Amino acid sequence: MKDNSLVINLLRKKEIFFTVLLLLSLTSVNALAVEKELVTITNDDTPTVFKMIIDIDENSDILKFYKDTYDSKEKISRDDIPLEKILEGVNLEKRDKYEVVNLKSENFASHNGGNLELDTLYNGAKGTRKSYDLKIDRIGNQWEIQKDGERVKVLHLKSNKVFLLGTVGIKDIEVKR
Repeated sequence: MKDNSLVINLLRKKEIFFTVLLLLSLTSVNALAVEKELVTITNDDTPTVFKMIIDIDENSDILKFYKDTYDSKEKISRDDIPLEKILEGVNLEKRDKYEVVNLKSENFASHNGGNLELDTLYNGAKGTRKSYDLKIDRIGNQWEIQKDGERVKVLHLKSNKVFLLGTVGIKDIEVKR
């Protein structure tokens, strides 16, 4: 009987040890990835706000992109944007059948960034689009979005409104530094 209780105690200690080891490994992985906000995207048509977020590793290389959506300052969703999709081009905002905002980079690298093309729907009624050149740049261990060599904190999308139709697209992007 005493041998059974000794075996049970050893099994419990072994179970506790492995549980602690598992928890430590999980928390250390999370400790290596740090979230940073790159840019906030607002618009004059809705109260919806988007925040582009990155996860960086211990070397400050980008692991993941996210698009967080806020409505009245409350986060309502998070979309994961795989790094390889940035090279192919990824839709950031879609309304009805229209891709309103797309993001693409032909030279993005997770260790140093690259040029970005922000492609927007200018006029959905006519099917016209407009593009803006941005850059995601690493300055030391910090990441930032730049336009014309200057850091951008907020991109404000100005609506393109047409009489009788209302909002048909994005007329322009106002950069706030």
